[in-house]
Amino acid sequence: MMRRCLLGAIPAVSLAGCLRMVGTDGENATPTASEEPDGGEDTAAADGETNDFFATEAEALDYAGGFAADDAVVVERSADRTPELLEHGGGSGSSWGPADGGGTHTSQDLHFTSIPDDGVQFGGGAGRTLRVRNVTLDKAATFEPDAGSEQFPVATWSIDAEAEGEPPSAIQVRPVGEQQDVMLQGQWRGDTDLFRTQAFGEYVIELVEGGTRIGTTDGAIYGIRYHWGAEQTRETLYVTRQPSTNESWTVALYVGGSRFDPLATQEGTQSAAENVFEVDLTELDLESGQYSWELLVGEGLQLERTHFISLTPSSGDLLIP
Repeated sequence: MMRRCLLGAIPAVSLAGCLRMVGTDGENATPTASEEPDGGEDTAAADGETNDFFATEAEALDYAGGFAADDAVVVERSADRTPELLEHGGGSGSSWGPADGGGTHTSQDLHFTSIPDDGVQFGGGAGRTLRVRNVTLDKAATFEPDAGSEQFPVATWSIDAEAEGEPPSAIQVRPVGEQQDVMLQGQWRGDTDLFRTQAFGEYVIELVEGGTRIGTTDGAIYGIRYHWGAEQTRETLYVTRQPSTNESWTVALYVGGSRFDPLATQEGTQSAAENVFEVDLTELDLESGQYSWELLVGEGLQLERTHFISLTPSSGDLLIP
């Protein structure tokens, strides 16, 4: 499993001729053609025909669409809730790793903060638990810190379900006034599969004391254990679209640099019938070459900050002819 840190720059990996952009270390990257000795894009065959590095449209659709689940509940954001003591936000990060059967699993961390300036007490001896609710699927799991763990006035919280969507054995908190995070060990009970059932869900975090809810976030959408792969033709990038995706959401490609300072951006479209997101590469104002990239899915005008998931290949660049 690998981690993408908060506001981290997109890694640039040079893999000429490697168009299947999956895996964590190149083991699962499958080239569609061998690299040219002179670094060129095409090579002339003995009979005069041209071998192309790029996949055909049928190949790209078959590969990228092949990782989509058969069915799922489409995520609709529920009515607004009023946050009490806790609210979503305070960071962004994700984990990713190779999936069984090919492709990649990517999971966004659940980040939330304490509303009071002096934080919220949590840890061993506080007599409090965190209840995570997947509102979309009506599932809930509760985290109880170990009795012997230290107690803190917590400013920020993070739950990393890792690539496989498993409730972690510890949650990450930052005490008020501190610069370093602390890992709080504990146990989960309830619907511990709430992160694994489908790719997108709306989540609410509740603070519970003595069996009574004393604080709650509003609802926020996260992509967890999102199974995907990517392939491109000369003109189009195709990325797996999971069926829990809402058709009203925005999809956008960020190329080069970081999502906050990209070389180019291009909004994509959704093809529910083919189980793919599509991005027209001919609209990019870029010179020929290889580029790192990131596909963000979410709502609003600032996807770089408000996305539900970030899909970034661990190997394989975007090729612009």
